[in-house]
Amino acid sequence: MQAADYKKKREAVELPLGNRFIKFTPISMYRHGDKQRRVFFLWLALCAIIIPSGSMTRIFEWTGIAVNLGSLNVYLTLYLPMLFCVALVMWVGFWWAAIPAYFSTFGVAILGGMPLEWVIIFSLANPIGLAMYAMFYRVTPLRTDLGNLESLVGFAIIALVASLAGSIGAFIWALTNDVGLTVAHRVWLGWWLGGWLQTILIVAPILYFFGAKAEHYLASLKNSYLHLNNARASLAAMISSFFTILVCFVGASRLIGVRQIETVNWSQGESMGLEQAQNIVDTLSYPLIILITVMMALSYLAYRAVIFWHTAMQGVNEKLSDKNDQLVSLVNRDPLTGLFNRRKIFEQLAYDFNRATRASESFSVIMVDADKFKSVNDTYGHLVGDQVIKSIAQKIQQCLRECDTAGRYGGEEFIALLPSTSLEQALIVANRIRDSIVNQRIKTDSGVLKVTVSLGVATLNDLDPNGESTIDRADQALLRAKDKGRNRVEY
Repeated sequence: MQAADYKKKREAVELPLGNRFIKFTPISMYRHGDKQRRVFFLWLALCAIIIPSGSMTRIFEWTGIAVNLGSLNVYLTLYLPMLFCVALVMWVGFWWAAIPAYFSTFGVAILGGMPLEWVIIFSLANPIGLAMYAMFYRVTPLRTDLGNLESLVGFAIIALVASLAGSIGAFIWALTNDVGLTVAHRVWLGWWLGGWLQTILIVAPILYFFGAKAEHYLASLKNSYLHLNNARASLAAMISSFFTILVCFVGASRLIGVRQIETVNWSQGESMGLEQAQNIVDTLSYPLIILITVMMALSYLAYRAVIFWHTAMQGVNEKLSDKNDQLVSLVNRDPLTGLFNRRKIFEQLAYDFNRATRASESFSVIMVDADKFKSVNDTYGHLVGDQVIKSIAQKIQQCLRECDTAGRYGGEEFIALLPSTSLEQALIVANRIRDSIVNQRIKTDSGVLKVTVSLGVATLNDLDPNGESTIDRADQALLRAKDKGRNRVEY
């Protein structure tokens, strides 16, 4: 039973590791009303825009648009749905963005005459890219409003990885349309490079200028942080997906380059066209450029991550230290007075007794008891009685040194342990305590209350086998003070 309770508590621990998102429960949000319903209708309106907007890429032939950059030829594809879906996945969550992205790609594939069985698979390309955003921002503390340099660098990296992951759709498109490698190369390059550039040039400014407002508006709808027991698995999934995509990208680039070379029949004197040769050079150049860029960005992010975790661990350690201090206080302190409780007093007594015995030093004990305290409770009530107890404790503490120990012995009885203190010195302290208490006045609803105490003092001698014996003699002195009229010190 205890193990099950511990496991349940462990699962409930939340780690503020990454960003929070809105749980995908559209029906529940509609029924709930208020802000949740408004967000649900806003999402439906965006779906009505996102899903048909993908067909514009097909209608206007925005796929593989050639752009000449001197010695380098690049091909870009403009796909409007991803402009909306990237912002959705970062502000709201994966499923809110993946569903309209899927059906938008589905419509484009149907419009292009792709077989239905391939349409179903092809439509997963962009949701796979969006999953990279979701995983990355789920397990990292980078800001979604791109408000600092590391957030901007991190966004650029994940945008690149997401575009590469989604570009798998280009191979499916090339396969189903039975186009040559030259056309397939254009589509593939346009897919990931065009997707990355439109994200950096269009989506990034939107996130920067509107991210903070969107996060503030949606904050009350977002679920809790990543659970501690899921953090390790989520980080592992994100890192493995990240490097798997990069490896696949390098492999695909090499494969396309090699296949284009193999299409030339060299034995029959066939030559390679200039465009084909340029494609091969570009295909082999892109992985090197991208890998260098990614490694530099990752180095910077790793540096920032070390600083972040160092700061986070410092904060955690400080919180744990504060909690430990609170627990120690709860165990050792009397909740009413804040003085040490009886258990802690006897622990300190053993330490002081052994120290005094070994060093042949003096050691004194003062017992303090409130006079006629029962009549205070009966006359004024327990709340006033508690006030009296706290005031006595405060005066005792004020009259002691830092090396002395004060505690609540029980009820209205207190004890003070005075190391390296002779009987004469202890009597001076005891009279100071008595005078301090007798001179104070406690205001009540019935008037001003005057409180007195009786005190007993004892000093360690050679006949005391332990500290309890010294306390017993101080307690006997306290009883004599009571018998002799109270409000006095006996030893």
